[in-house]
This record gives sequence, C-alpha cells and structure tokens, in this order.
Amino acid sequence: MRAGLMGWLSKFMMKSIFHRVKSPDITARWRHPRKSVWHFALSFHVHLCKKVWKSVCIYCWLLIPVFFLSCLDTINIDLPNDEAGRLVIDGLVERSPDIYRFVVNVSRTRDLNTEGIDNLESATILLLYNGTPIFELVNGEEDTISIVAFHEQYGGNLEEAYFNIRVLTPDGNMFESESQKILNSPKESSIKLSYEIRAELNDRENVVQRGYVKVGISTPIINQTGERVSFRWDVSGVYEFREVAWTDDPFVNVKTCYVKDFLPGNKVNVLKSSEISGDYITDFEIAALPGDHKFASGYYFTVVQKTLDEAAAIYWDRVRQSIDREGTIFDAPVGANNSNIQQVSGDPVEVLGYFYTAGVDTLRHLSTREETGKQLHLCAYATVSDACCDCLLLVNSSLSKPLYWQ
Repeated sequence: MRAGLMGWLSKFMMKSIFHRVKSPDITARWRHPRKSVWHFALSFHVHLCKKVWKSVCIYCWLLIPVFFLSCLDTINIDLPNDEAGRLVIDGLVERSPDIYRFVVNVSRTRDLNTEGIDNLESATILLLYNGTPIFELVNGEEDTISIVAFHEQYGGNLEEAYFNIRVLTPDGNMFESESQKILNSPKESSIKLSYEIRAELNDRENVVQRGYVKVGISTPIINQTGERVSFRWDVSGVYEFREVAWTDDPFVNVKTCYVKDFLPGNKVNVLKSSEISGDYITDFEIAALPGDHKFASGYYFTVVQKTLDEAAAIYWDRVRQSIDREGTIFDAPVGANNSNIQQVSGDPVEVLGYFYTAGVDTLRHLSTREETGKQLHLCAYATVSDACCDCLLLVNSSLSKPLYWQ
C-alpha cells in the first residue's frame, strides 16, 4: 500500500509541475517584439525554477504524514490482568557469630492507590530445621536466638544445619521453600575509604567538580570452608558533631552529639562470585557519600556483610536492576522467574518472593580527615545553623556515644 501510494504521488507531482510551467503569459512573452531572446530565456528559466520549487515544497509537505503513518505499528503488550493482590513470600535466616535471626513476610502486592496500607497476609509460618518444623514465626516480626541455645534445644551443629519455611494460608494453600544451608563468611574482610573528585552536571546543567567519599570492600571470595561465595552489603553510618563555643559562660557545657546519617535505604549492593575471575576483590565500591561537614570530626561506617550462594545473589541482583530501572518493561517481575518457593497443596496460585540464608559479618571503620578530603566543620566560619549551638536539633542526634566508637 505504501509503495502504491508513493508511486501515485510521484506521478501526480511530475504532471502537476510540468503543467504549471506551461504558463500562457510566459509563451506570450516569446512573441514580444521588443524583448531579446536572451531576456525571454532568462525570464522563462527563473519562472520555471520558482514553479518547480513551489511544487516540490507543496508535495514534500504532503509526503511527510505519509512517511509518519507508514512507520506506525501496533504493539500488543501481554500484561498480567491482576497485578495487585498476588501473594508474596519473603524470608531469611541469618547467622552472625553469636545468634540466629529469622524473618518472614507474607503479603500481597498492591496498587498505588493503597500505598501506606498494611498489606501483611494472615498466614501460619513454620520454620523447618533439617526438614522438621520446630517453631512458628510471627508474620513480619524477627525472632532471634543464640547459636548455643538453638543447638542445645534442637540438636545438630553449624555445618549440618539446613533451613527452610512452610507457609499455610487461610484458603488452604500450602507453600514451601527450598532447603538451604548457611555459608560461612570469609576471614579478613576490611573497609577502605578514599576521596574522589567527580565532574557532574548541576541543576542548571553546568559541569561542576564535587568531592565524594568512597566506601570500598576488600575480601576473599573463598570462605573458611573453601567454598566460593557471593555477597550483599548494607551500609550505615554515624558521625560526630561538636557544638561551637558560643558563650563565655563557664557553666554552659559545649555538647558533642552522635548523629545517625541518612543513607539510601533501597540501595542494593550485591556481588555475584561468577563475575569475579580471581579469589579476592580489592576496594570494591559499595557506597559513595558527598564529602561535606559530616566528615569533619569523624564518621563511623558500619557495613553488614552477608555471605550468599550464587542463586540468592542472582535474585538480589535482579532486585537491584528493578530499583535502578535497568532492563525493559517486558522483563518478568522480580521473584516471579527465579523464586525458590513452591506450592505443595491447594488450588494453583502464583507466588512471588524468595527465601535465602546468609552468614553475617559486621565490619566497622572510623574515618580520618586525610582519607575524606579534610572537610571543615559546618560552623567553621559562621553560625549558619541553630545546630551550631544545640546539636540535638539535628535529626537522629543523640548525646549517647555508640559502644563501638573508639
């Protein structure tokens, strides 16, 4: 259809152009006794060019809609009919050096109009240890027990411990996750800070230079039992803020506050061991904070390092891609195409989510001025904030010094 339409327009355009140039007044001018042949030739040439150019412009405008219309195709996107209300089961078992931690959330997906409404689902949640149910968990609440007490009560040891969960919903459906063991954390993991200047665009799209404090992790990929492992990291921080001496009154004490910093809560830091060729990573960046006054008196970083298997790392990497808006609209929802939770009884129901285990190690590092760009105090030159005289005005500030602060 497009080729036939284009051919018809081309023939129509050429006929119209030649029809337009055969103007009676032009041919009449050839018979004027007082005009030379060259004058008439030049006049005819100019007239011909104007007529041709005008016709070409007219038909180009006519052809533009044809080109646009001929390039439009209808795309039918096959989207699920019931995005809201689908069952989601997320669970984890973590083992730090001293305790076990258990958390399971059973909920349903919701649309934007129900944001802020509690969507936890009524369900019975059982923790299975080596295939045997041992106790019930409360939906959405964590439960902890010391490692020593756990194995004294339920037997076994660290190396032989396998966990999974069983979920029973009020409509009679039963779901169960794959059984997993907890991988040991590698030894000698450490945090290293570095300061870096980066070129960025500001709000007016001008290139500016900004300093950042980078948080890097160095760790073996092989754990204590010789297994190759993957990682996920959670980063948090507390900085010290000292008030300025704003009065000479000897009875007024200048306070020092410790402030919990706001770090992106939805940032996922994950590393799949399959992406590393060697057995060690050095200064792998897991966070970058703007270099500012928070680093003037000391900033204590806490990194919770979770040791995962490859399957769990793949799941969390897909979560990261979803948060960072990577991929396309045609990709399957996270937890739908690699969920390790299966339905074992009841009417068939689609379930999203994932259950995983992790060995947990906590790393800490107190910054120095040299490794953070020698930042100045907020009130170094002037009292720019009321917090300069009362540090408790800072959000999440406290006079209590963290126990780990040295």
